Amino acid sequence: MRSLRLKVAAFALVGLVGLTAAGCGWRAGMPVPNGARTLAIGFAQNDARLPELEVDLTDALHRAALDRLDLAIATGAADLRLSARIVDLRRRGGVRSDEARLLEAGVTFVIEVDLVDGASGAVLRSTRRRLTAGYVVGTAESPATAPEEPQARERLLDNLADGVVLDLFAPLSYNRSGEDGVAPR
Repeated sequence: MRSLRLKVAAFALVGLVGLTAAGCGWRAGMPVPNGARTLAIGFAQNDARLPELEVDLTDALHRAALDRLDLAIATGAADLRLSARIVDLRRRGGVRSDEARLLEAGVTFVIEVDLVDGASGAVLRSTRRRLTAGYVVGTAESPATAPEEPQARERLLDNLADGVVLDLFAPLSYNRSGEDGVAPR
């Protein structure tokens, strides 16, 4: 019985904290430039040799923005716009068996994304990210035909999209500069 009372009290405390935070104007999500209410995510460019990756990256950016930002996603004109490009996709061989059969391989993506002011077209922030994921090749003849590669690509794109949103919307004091960080323009 005491355990039930403690659980009810804890639940009530969590609810009270939530109501208090909401009443003080506290919001969840990354900070956005003043006055911004909408975000358009342009169809990504694909400079890689594998078709249709632009669709997957654009979808991943939509999911990351919806999960982390307090902005409405717009299909037309918007206060802010994301402009993305897949710069490169590379496959690599990895672990081999004693008989030289490929057991594990990997895929690497390089992407660039700009946060653009919707009214002026000025680039507010940019980021360039590179990430690799490994996967089991199994019985496939090559890494490109392994059934696990599409899943590895999807994981990579989701991770890259999450990082891009953090890079572009985190306060400048939290970002580092360099290839994998944000370089304000």
